[in-house]
Amino acid sequence: MSNLELLDKISSVAGISGYEDEVSNIVKSEYQKLNLKYYQDGIGSVVGEKCADENGPKVMIAAHMDEVGFMIKSIDDQGFIRLQPIGSWWSHMLPGQWFKVVNRNGEQFYGLMGSRATHGLPQDLRSKTMDISELYLDMGVENKQQLVDLGIEEGNMVVPMPHFQIMNHTDRVVNKAFDDRVGTYIMIEVAKALENKKHTPLYLANTVQEEPGLRGARTATDCVRPDICFAIDTTLAGDTPLDSNICRLGDGVVLSMIDSNSIAPRKLVAYVEDICKKYDIQHQYAVFNKGGTDSGNIHKTNAGVINMTLSIPIRYMHTNSSMISMKDVENCIILLTKLVEEINSEIFDQVSMK
Repeated sequence: MSNLELLDKISSVAGISGYEDEVSNIVKSEYQKLNLKYYQDGIGSVVGEKCADENGPKVMIAAHMDEVGFMIKSIDDQGFIRLQPIGSWWSHMLPGQWFKVVNRNGEQFYGLMGSRATHGLPQDLRSKTMDISELYLDMGVENKQQLVDLGIEEGNMVVPMPHFQIMNHTDRVVNKAFDDRVGTYIMIEVAKALENKKHTPLYLANTVQEEPGLRGARTATDCVRPDICFAIDTTLAGDTPLDSNICRLGDGVVLSMIDSNSIAPRKLVAYVEDICKKYDIQHQYAVFNKGGTDSGNIHKTNAGVINMTLSIPIRYMHTNSSMISMKDVENCIILLTKLVEEINSEIFDQVSMK
């Protein structure tokens, strides 16, 4: 049964790359409830430990806590805010959208992404997308000093306004930051499913700064030194009138075969397929040589890590509101739970590249 209240809580808090504190506080609180030991590495990734003293290969599950957003770049005399993108955005999706500015004290203020007035706009401009550098945030103030008085300054975080919504098709939900807060949610739910069970050593790596370059994945993997790792992330769903690929909402957890910076080892993929078939876990595949996940740094760490990505199909990624199916999320939770329960030294030898 999905815990939509927890998913709403995790995905609604603000946390761009380098500013993940609110998310990590939720993660640490959930691990404390489960009596899990945890620590943070030098740049803020949270690593939970379970059954660390048991025999067997070290299994790590990784998901990034950061979301795409902006940082305040400058404020002009009229109080309009210029922005530095954190993560990739398509400027076409931004004008007219609501955002929040979070100052260094954690206070939050509303702003509207500015746009040109459509009336009287020349046709040549109507057919073009604004360059991201032209975008600005309108806080509804009269001058810069009013923002200064609110504690708003250069370097503050800017994030989309959350709007968690259960859609008309009951298994589908919408909010900001499902990339990759849904992965954070999945790891907590896997820890709950394994709460009273013994299994191979498990490490839950909630990583930081994935969007600007998979940075937390490298440091967390250095700390854990896992034998096998599964990165959890989202992948583009191709089931809308404007997108086309083989992934669909509601068709199950995605076994990602390749992306721009990693290739899943065939032996590990075959084993994961066997587990899916054994437990009737709905699954599908992604074969996209674009995008990337924490796997891109995980598999290259230390002497090399057996690693693949399990993904949740998502519509409207890197926008203010993205959509997922809880059926896919639940299938991913079951798959990871069964993998952790069944992986042992014999299985590790089976999937190893050696």
